Amino acid sequence: MNFWNKHDLIVMNTREKIILLKEEFNKKNGNDIENYNKRLNSFLDRKLKKQSEIILKQQILLSMFFLYSQNRKV
Repeated sequence: MNFWNKHDLIVMNTREKIILLKEEFNKKNGNDIENYNKRLNSFLDRKLKKQSEIILKQQILLSMFFLYSQNRKV
């Protein structure tokens, strides 16, 4: 049980970090630039050094995109 709590904490911390980094990227570059997703992913990969953080980033961004697309349908 302790393992899952620790893992959940890592995921939540990484999610918070990604949100802050995405806001930083948007302030610097805006969100209507050409190849936005490619540049954002590249920026996040540079900031997230560990491979595990990069994998979590991909999963979190996919879930955030899914939730965003579901909210737009309503």
